[in-house]
Amino acid sequence: MKKNLIALALLGAFSGAALAQSNVTLYGILDINFQYQDPDGSGQSSTRGINSGHQSGSRWGVRGSEALSPNLNAVFTIEGGYAADTGVQGQGGRLFGRQAWAGLSGGWGTLVAGRVATFSSGTGSFDMFGNTDPFLTGFGDSGLGSTFTSAGALRLDNSVLYSSPTFGGFKFGAGYSFNGNGTEGAGSGNNNRVIFLGANFARGPFFAVVTYDIIDVNDNGIAGSATTPRVSANASDQKHLQVGATFDLKFLKIHGAYAKEDNVYFTSGLAVQPDPGADADAWMAGLSVPILGGTLLGSYQRRSGDSVTTCLLASTTAACPVTALSTRERDRDVWAIGFTYPFSRRTNAYISFSDSDGEKFINNSATLDRREYTVGIRHLF
Repeated sequence: MKKNLIALALLGAFSGAALAQSNVTLYGILDINFQYQDPDGSGQSSTRGINSGHQSGSRWGVRGSEALSPNLNAVFTIEGGYAADTGVQGQGGRLFGRQAWAGLSGGWGTLVAGRVATFSSGTGSFDMFGNTDPFLTGFGDSGLGSTFTSAGALRLDNSVLYSSPTFGGFKFGAGYSFNGNGTEGAGSGNNNRVIFLGANFARGPFFAVVTYDIIDVNDNGIAGSATTPRVSANASDQKHLQVGATFDLKFLKIHGAYAKEDNVYFTSGLAVQPDPGADADAWMAGLSVPILGGTLLGSYQRRSGDSVTTCLLASTTAACPVTALSTRERDRDVWAIGFTYPFSRRTNAYISFSDSDGEKFINNSATLDRREYTVGIRHLF
């Protein structure tokens, strides 16, 4: 009741008007930790200090629903990330960068519009894929987003999403973004449109999921720079297929996942990534084991990217001289181990270690070829 009153007061401050929601809840996560990072590259300095959001991204949000009829509810969620160590906003300074949507829900499913995380993202209200990872796509380099692009928290602006109810253990969803990052521009060909699909099945100890994301490069292409290659106007669609499963034996849970990615131009935040046009395969195998009152986590994941030749020019139409060509190949291995211990239903401590090995072009990268040692505490409210 106290949280409901706080949430109502907070929303009233935003809207300047009294609200009459039947069910409104303020919620969030505060995750604070000490972390030591040790890059593999010679001459690179290690870093250590207090950080935010290792096991889970620190966040706060408000969600609610209002009964409109016996089988129809108005629903909404607004959620923003923040750094607990500095107090600054997350997701590029967006107030509600994690998700911000509203819609209708009933026995027929849920239909919403706004900024959403995809079914493949490992986060958000409609995620289907996160449970395939022992680390639930969290824990920094340990999480599945280190090698799976979509599972690195793919969020899309300007989206419409439908999520079905569960039928005999089966559930599916589909969505479309009119422009994945930023306000839509005039002319549909000037937007990076995204189709995203997902389905899962759960029966007894078994869970399986498949997701598919198609990202369309806008018809004008994307300009490059001295360090980021250009993307031509006739570039093929970027496609991500992710498949995962778990099997719970009670004394341990087995996790596995595979991803096939084609024409990778964008990162999970829909920013142009350094090697557009590259294909990649990735896989992960892991375990989670209840032990000593907590849970022991472990996984190994590998991403194998194809070699790609790119052009470092600001124009998407100019010819590319030999001096502007760059051939790159990015492979990455990550193995990780962690342990979480619950002090209560809402508070837990954790410790984790990961070793990320960047190969080929990303060998000796300070952010991709390193070790992470982290100990922290997480509180849910």
